Amino acid sequence: MSTLSVSARWTFRLHRWALLTWAALVAVGAGLLVWLAGPLMDRAARGWQQLQACQESMCTVDSAAMGRYSSLYDLLTDGMFLMPFLVAAWAGATLTARELESGTALPAWTQGVTPARWLASRLALPALAVTAGGGVLVALHRYAWSASEDRVDTRAGWWLLRTFYANGPALVAVCLAALAVGALTGLLVPRTLPALGITTGATALLFTAVHGLMPYLWPSVTEVSRFQDGYRGLYTGVEIAHGMTTRSGARVPTPECDATSMDVCRRIYEQHGGTGFYTTFHPASHFWPLQLTTSAVLLLVTALVTAASFVVLRRRTG
Repeated sequence: MSTLSVSARWTFRLHRWALLTWAALVAVGAGLLVWLAGPLMDRAARGWQQLQACQESMCTVDSAAMGRYSSLYDLLTDGMFLMPFLVAAWAGATLTARELESGTALPAWTQGVTPARWLASRLALPALAVTAGGGVLVALHRYAWSASEDRVDTRAGWWLLRTFYANGPALVAVCLAALAVGALTGLLVPRTLPALGITTGATALLFTAVHGLMPYLWPSVTEVSRFQDGYRGLYTGVEIAHGMTTRSGARVPTPECDATSMDVCRRIYEQHGGTGFYTTFHPASHFWPLQLTTSAVLLLVTALVTAASFVVLRRRTG
């Protein structure tokens, strides 16, 4: 039996409760997502059909099913959105910091397991679990979200923060980045609680930075419309900018107008040289390009942080 496989078995024994808890959470989440997409979706859809067909003041509407559907969708989507932070907290506290703090890593290094193999085994098994479990949940969430198309009026827009990440591989990539950050933090700060806090904070900063970069990773679309037609494309995708076009072709912020009449506002806009509205955004067809480019950036960060972990470990152990 190879040294790496022995180390992997030891890693499983060391983190078996965390891995089993993760497997249980994935199983429960998967079951709830299947229920959300199937029986609960059917009941909620019938409720919306009853509501739309209602022509009287008193109608029989299954509002309970509609409410349960919305509540469960929000709960599951929120839970998946928090996955990277749970992974970060666990990785920062236990992946490398705990063994270094307690000194249990040193005997392993003196019993034929090199530090590099030790770190590789600590990363490989959790990374596999996160990828497999996260991938299943993302696929089922997208299935549940797609099942609601044209069936309920409360369907979340694809571009909304939590739905966007819960529906694609970028969420799994964030989790892997959090895992790598946790390993590196544990090597730099081999104390459980400080490493937990630093890893969670670093993951939040990374997530925020990558999300801010995301709209610029793929060419956007700009729609121009007349004043009377409103902003074309607004609230239909990932918005980058909107405003007013001028006679010179410039794009400027739309002047404030408190009037309730569009004709009054249009005259104000025209006095400022405006000719129409513009919206720069990503339409629904850009979902996969945005997901894949964002995932690529996150995986690159993961690879760099992982490489840095091996460099730090080599310097630490000589």
